Amino acid sequence: MLRHFSIPVVFLALASSGCGTDPVPCDNTCPDISGVYSIENAAPVGQCSFSPYLLAPTVEILQTDNGRRVMLEVIDPSTQLEVPLVGDVFAPAPGDDLELLGSFRVDARTVRAAGPSDERTLTLDVSASGSVSVREGRRVLSATLMTMDAVSGKGCTHTLSITGLGD
Repeated sequence: MLRHFSIPVVFLALASSGCGTDPVPCDNTCPDISGVYSIENAAPVGQCSFSPYLLAPTVEILQTDNGRRVMLEVIDPSTQLEVPLVGDVFAPAPGDDLELLGSFRVDARTVRAAGPSDERTLTLDVSASGSVSVREGRRVLSATLMTMDAVSGKGCTHTLSITGLGD
């Protein structure tokens, strides 16, 4: 049986499987990937019984802990409030694209209502990964935001493939 997979999901699977060792978060000189990014494209993939986390039209990536940690906010659709997600910053590996400034990875587990009018409580895994590069003198954010049902066993995943331009 042949299954159809979306490009972002396949890319994430390949990126997370890697070749050799997993990337290590930067510890000394971390790249500056912070900035305000206007979301140009946010293509959703997947249908779930819950409302997935969303992004505002403008996303700010902040760096803390001497640049080692990254923080960005997503919108909880059940409350319409911004929720901060915190993760690690990665420096480009030798041989990476010269335009690549750095990347980030965030993994979080949350408990919240299924949606604005659905009070069921769900445990969701939220992961965001992305990279910031410079193209034609502008910073470009390429990222994926995934919201997964952590408990149901049905494997429902909503993926948001994101492209944004730095202001």
